[in-house]
Amino acid sequence: MTLDGTQHSRSTTVGGFDRTGGLWVLAVLGGGGLGLGALLPAVAGWLRDAPWVPFEGPLRLLSSFDASWLTWGRPAIGLAVGLAVAAWVVSATPVLEVDPQEVQVRRHGQVERVIARATVAGVHRRGSKLVLESEHGRTLFADDVEGDRDAVRRAFVEHGYPWEGPRG
Repeated sequence: MTLDGTQHSRSTTVGGFDRTGGLWVLAVLGGGGLGLGALLPAVAGWLRDAPWVPFEGPLRLLSSFDASWLTWGRPAIGLAVGLAVAAWVVSATPVLEVDPQEVQVRRHGQVERVIARATVAGVHRRGSKLVLESEHGRTLFADDVEGDRDAVRRAFVEHGYPWEGPRG
């Protein structure tokens, strides 16, 4: 709402990863894959000898690969898998386009669903999830939305959605 009591007509985008956050996810998961690929034979060998670990056969197989190309190949494969998982995580994170008439939920760059404002009776946090509910308590949307919690709350409040509960 503006100072004169009218609602904003422009939409507000919330959620998703900003550039820094996306790069952070890529670095952490890519580095984790790289490290796991480099340490795989040692970890598999250690786990193979532990009496409480199941699947001794596959662990024995993983720890037995000793070809010279695997010295650099395992870390490279781990890095590629880690980066692929990170790219999926970043693109699968919901981005919400909030305006006075509707909320568009986008994932992977595509509009996944549109929630009409008339159906939203309440917006609140349940743990780390943002929840949009209908008048009869039906969950219209419930998922983790990245970004500043107060900015997410502000986007809904400024466009006239009923925010329930504490700030953020």
